[in-house]
Amino acid sequence: MNELSDLPRNAALRRINELVKRTRSVKVHAYIIHYLRKQMPYTFGKKEKQQRLIGRLENEFVQCARRYNLPLGDFPNLDEFRTNLLQIKDISKFQKLDKSLVKEMDRVLANDIAKLLEKCSIQTAPMDDPY
Repeated sequence: MNELSDLPRNAALRRINELVKRTRSVKVHAYIIHYLRKQMPYTFGKKEKQQRLIGRLENEFVQCARRYNLPLGDFPNLDEFRTNLLQIKDISKFQKLDKSLVKEMDRVLANDIAKLLEKCSIQTAPMDDPY
């Protein structure tokens, strides 16, 4: 019977965890694109540099994780990301990273998610059994 009463709470927790996972994934993708874009030259040799970056993408992931203090576990699948990058003609054409949006994502992860978890645990706290 307790398992049935815990179902709404568990569903809410799964949704919150999925939100956290997606938010962290968006943040990591934004930093990867920002990092790769910064590695590109301004004028000549863009195509060659892009091919080199894609060829050593594993090393670039590690460097990006170190530079921006990101956990490697949040990084996307290397082969899938490489395949997607090969379809892009010029990485340097990506928009600049809006650091205010990254700060907002960090704020949401640090504050709003904690409030959601707290609210979820308060709303689903077990009631005293009248029997």
